[in-house]
Amino acid sequence: MREYKMSKGWAIFIYVAAPLLIALFCWILIMPFVLTTADDINTSVYWLLAPMSLGMIALMVVAVIDTIKGKFVIGQDKVFTVSTFANRKLMFDEIKGYRITDQYIFIEPKNERKKRIKVSTYFGNTYEIVAWLSQHYPDLDVLQADQEEEEILNNKDYGWTSQQRVERLVKAHQAAKILNWTGGLVGAWTLLLARPYEYAIMASIAVPILCIIALKYFNGLIRADEKKHSAYPSIFWAIFASSMGLCLRSLIDYNIFDYAKVWMPTLLISIVFTSVIIGNKEFKFKTTEDYLTIPVFLLFLSGYGYGAIVTLNCMYDQSEPEIFNATVLNKRVSSGKSSTYYVELTPWGKQKEIEEVSVSKELYKRLDKNDEVNIYFMQGYFDIPWFEVTE
Repeated sequence: MREYKMSKGWAIFIYVAAPLLIALFCWILIMPFVLTTADDINTSVYWLLAPMSLGMIALMVVAVIDTIKGKFVIGQDKVFTVSTFANRKLMFDEIKGYRITDQYIFIEPKNERKKRIKVSTYFGNTYEIVAWLSQHYPDLDVLQADQEEEEILNNKDYGWTSQQRVERLVKAHQAAKILNWTGGLVGAWTLLLARPYEYAIMASIAVPILCIIALKYFNGLIRADEKKHSAYPSIFWAIFASSMGLCLRSLIDYNIFDYAKVWMPTLLISIVFTSVIIGNKEFKFKTTEDYLTIPVFLLFLSGYGYGAIVTLNCMYDQSEPEIFNATVLNKRVSSGKSSTYYVELTPWGKQKEIEEVSVSKELYKRLDKNDEVNIYFMQGYFDIPWFEVTE
């Protein structure tokens, strides 16, 4: 019998981090009872943080218990797991095979009514588990890839002869590779450099369109969703990188005054693109995974739609700007993978309340509190009003 538990390094990390996080979220819960004035905490923010804190405390407690109790065991005739909420067991002759992801090793049963066993890759010596599984059972991802390749080579939709189908598959892999590299580079170019600006924006808009054309041209041989070890080439990263680069660039560069006319075309673009993607032959809608893919594509294609509408609206706007004045009340930087610069302005023109807006890094450095700025208010190419802050 061989027993595997959380690796020593991860166990130490959880034992140290979990109590600290529990203390932090407990403090958030008791703040209103400790602080003495009503102005010390925003009530609406507290009622948002309170349930989140309770959830995090529960999660940390479970993490500690699972670290102490959790284990995976290879017995004489069965494998089983012990965890906080459930214990699962499979006899050797009930195992169909295994799959490996970044976070887990999944041991799949032959009988679909039985639940699979999930082993965290944060357990110690998981290479021994993988070695044992590979000696006795097939890697289902590799098996599936082999089956998919055989399916492709026997499918007359991809050519009349086996040689034609092989050539078609090679071309699909080449096209997917080119699109993924192009999408990744265009996304990085648009987000990090955006020079020349118009070319970067148009390239980001074009890549997902080219991906849709490739999906239709290869008639299901190229897939939009990425699956490990699949024989079908995927263009997921081409769509994702270019869409996110475009979306983030639009958020950084432009301040939209009224979003009323943004949402409908954004939704329409995301629905049309997602409909084309899920109409591809890869989606059979027989598994939960297929259905969960729909909101994922809707989400980042909404980012694509928003980015395209906003950048085109502002980039090609030829309207005569109205000029207003405002005073800088405050300024801050939001830091993450990239930094965004904000200034808080007094009311101006149609803006009747104090508002925080994003500005360029160069302008941010030149501005101080109480400086006066100019607001250029424009109608937008698609009649979506927007404004620009200058000195």
